[in-house]
This record gives sequence, C-alpha cells and structure tokens, in this order.
Amino acid sequence: MTGCAPLAPRGARSQLTGLALACALGTLGLSRSVQAAPGQWQAGGRLGAAWLADASFGPSAELYLRRGLTDSLELDVQVLGSLHPFQADSKTRLPASASSTDASSPATSWAFAVVPGLSYRWDVFRIVPSAGIGIGFFSGQSPSWNSAVTSSVGGQFGASGRVGLDYLLNRSVVLSVQASAHVVNAESFVRVPWVQIGLGAAHAWGW
Repeated sequence: MTGCAPLAPRGARSQLTGLALACALGTLGLSRSVQAAPGQWQAGGRLGAAWLADASFGPSAELYLRRGLTDSLELDVQVLGSLHPFQADSKTRLPASASSTDASSPATSWAFAVVPGLSYRWDVFRIVPSAGIGIGFFSGQSPSWNSAVTSSVGGQFGASGRVGLDYLLNRSVVLSVQASAHVVNAESFVRVPWVQIGLGAAHAWGW
C-alpha cells in the first residue's frame, strides 16, 4: 500500500503538466492565428479628439486601410479630419476688410488630410503595438493654415508620425487606439502642428 501511494500525485502532476502545456500551445496557436501576416487586409475607423494650433480642441474622425507587407511591416493609408468650433477667442475671425455680415461671424477652423505611410508592428499575443510615419496631403482653415498652405490646389504636403495599440478580438475584429501628430511645410519652414487621438474598430481579412 505504501509503495503505491506516490502513484496518485505523480499521475496528478502529469495531468496538470499536460493540461498546462495544452493551454500554452492553444494560446500560442490562437495568438499566431490572429496576428499580422503578409497579404492581410484591415479596414476600420476611429473617433476621438484633436488639437490644432491656434484653434484649440475639437472632435475628430479617421478612416484607415492597411495591408500587411511582411509579418511586421504594413502599408497604412489614413484619411483624417477634425472640426474646431469651440474657440475661446476671435483669432479665426475674418479680416475687418471683409463685409460687415461676414466680419461678425467667426470662421470655424477645420483640418483634413490623406496620409499614406508605413507602420511597424510588434505582435504580443492579442496585443499589437505599432509605430509608423507617413507623408501626405493636408488642407484646412485656421490662423495657422495661411495662404501658403491653401494656395496650392487647396492644400500642402506634410509629414505624420503615429503610435497605436491594437487588441485582436478574433481573426476578423480588431479594436484599436492611436495617437498621431502632423506638421505641414508652410512658407519654407515646418509649422501647423495638428495632434489627434482616436479609438475605434476594424475588420480584418485575407489571412
């Protein structure tokens, strides 16, 4: 009897070890099944807030389309916009030379951009941080978006940097948060800072 007593604990330990190994492999397999991959597509949107120089804060919206180039590198095209109606002063009022009707009405500031770029992603199971850069076309209306910005086909080229975090619910649904900063080249020097942060979701396909 005493010689058989240790058999039960060894059997229990073996079962627990096997169960833990199975869980680990299952989790790893699931994470690998939903992580970034070459040829994968992702389309989604985000809502959030933005800050525009000389125009304070306002609501923002964003649409984006991604395609995996490698396991870590993606082509990321973003279309962004924000509206800034909550201004504490009259900096965006029209000049006094304008008509009396227009001069009494403040011009609502806004910004819009189409920015293709590249993003690098680090897969950590279901959590995927990323960082990227892009060069795109910017347009808008605010004291900073002067004639130098808006004179060329309604806008100007600029640069964008972004960092984000995705949470992979499954193979098709992705939750994401992203913060981005944008600058525009106006009058031969970099100006017009525009900062956004948004939260949204996306659909992924093409595994």
